[in-house]
Amino acid sequence: MAAPLELDAQSVAFLVEASRLSGQEIRQLYAEFKAAQPTGRTSDFLNMVAQRHSSLETVRKKAQQFFELFDSNKDRSISREEVLAIMHAVFQTARDRGVQLTKTPDEVCEEFFRRLDTDKNCEISHEEFVDGCLLQPDLLRILQTPEVMNTLGR
Repeated sequence: MAAPLELDAQSVAFLVEASRLSGQEIRQLYAEFKAAQPTGRTSDFLNMVAQRHSSLETVRKKAQQFFELFDSNKDRSISREEVLAIMHAVFQTARDRGVQLTKTPDEVCEEFFRRLDTDKNCEISHEEFVDGCLLQPDLLRILQTPEVMNTLGR
């Protein structure tokens, strides 16, 4: 049986509580779901939102953990000095493993700030870091390479 054209209040309330989405965002997602899958069931939609939310939460948690590792002085922001210190250590670990590198730690630091320091104040805030990892999943994949993980002691 196909799902109704609108979600009932109980389903909306459940998804609001289970996700970081507003009721309006959930209704909009449901309308898009119904437009793409007119015969889709409500349970399919609930599962889709739950899976999406779960994977986003996993990325958010990993990003928060990496932020804590980079923020060595615990001032809730990451400076160029903090990034450079880690990049120099990561590059040394990579060289020790025989990895050929095409960039310098300074170049990687510049790219890191170009991609994450959205307000251009020369500091990466917690919000900028986490949002950057959510919007640019390749950043989290890079941070999870063996060289970075070994350097950070993870």
